[in-house]
Amino acid sequence: MANPFTDPLHRASDYATQRGILLKQSLGYGKDGSVFGTDAATAVKVFRSTTCFDSELACYLRLRELDVRQVIGHAVPRLVSFDDHLLAIEMTIVQPPYILDFASSRLDFPPDFSDEILAQWESDRREEFGPHWPHVRLLVHLFAENFGIYLLDVHPRNSSFPSP
Repeated sequence: MANPFTDPLHRASDYATQRGILLKQSLGYGKDGSVFGTDAATAVKVFRSTTCFDSELACYLRLRELDVRQVIGHAVPRLVSFDDHLLAIEMTIVQPPYILDFASSRLDFPPDFSDEILAQWESDRREEFGPHWPHVRLLVHLFAENFGIYLLDVHPRNSSFPSP
């Protein structure tokens, strides 16, 4: 497995070399990993932990198996390839509106949170998304009900909805 302290750019470059593609630019980073664009019009995400890599890969495999490309008008990236040694996933780049980032998701079973924690989570999301929250809440519900994917890292940066 990849060393989580190894430079993400180095691991992404190793992945790109193995795939015969070139990294073009950084597309961003977050708590789970770093994302780089490629000359193949794809994105390579390298993860900080095996847990996040495994979770996101499981979601992408499920979405590929079900041929999910969009959910109520929100594009969903498609899995292109992955490397479990480098903790790297390559996916298609999608245009807004979109839904991204499945590293903190749970597959098949909702998280075992107390009612108080769930209420605080929803309150925080309602504040973050403002008037978009009913639509986002529907997205979260549809992912759970239709695909068994329980989205937890729901923030404006992981979707195409702007902050209020």
